[in-house]
Amino acid sequence: MEIEVRARINDASKIKDLLQTKAEFVESSNENDLYLRHESDVGRSLVLRIRRKENGSFLTFKGKSKGDDTAWPDVDLPLSHPDDLENLLLGSDYIEVVRINKHRSTYREQDFEINLDEIDNLGSFIEIEGRGTDSDRTAVEEKITKFLIDLGIQKSNIIRKGYVTLMLEKVSSSHNK
Repeated sequence: MEIEVRARINDASKIKDLLQTKAEFVESSNENDLYLRHESDVGRSLVLRIRRKENGSFLTFKGKSKGDDTAWPDVDLPLSHPDDLENLLLGSDYIEVVRINKHRSTYREQDFEINLDEIDNLGSFIEIEGRGTDSDRTAVEEKITKFLIDLGIQKSNIIRKGYVTLMLEKVSSSHNK
């Protein structure tokens, strides 16, 4: 299971400098994500993501979140025709939930994948992803949180929500103004 914790950051260059001493740089990429759900799936038990990157596209199945919006079962599959699949799904009772565009710098530390994300209309974040089971989810989240604090990130900046939730909240609040 994928277990993620993210935090809002104010100074991405400072975090980037710290990461270069604690982790190995992997890549930088632009990612365009389309999240979809079936119209009958009111409880969000399964979300599909079509991710387009420079080096290929992927279809991700994300199961229902465990606990906060920080852990869920997922499966990634290479995708050779993302536009065709998007059109097929949108014509088959799937609904666009949200699109998220980001520039991502990825690092690897022994236990984690670390992403510095600049997300259109949301801002700068660090996202740390670990893997575990449902039974050790809390321990993995605590280890990730400690790593964030060791990077100088304030506990108050740690977010227990995914980017989809954050984007939907932002869109909702801008419609209510």
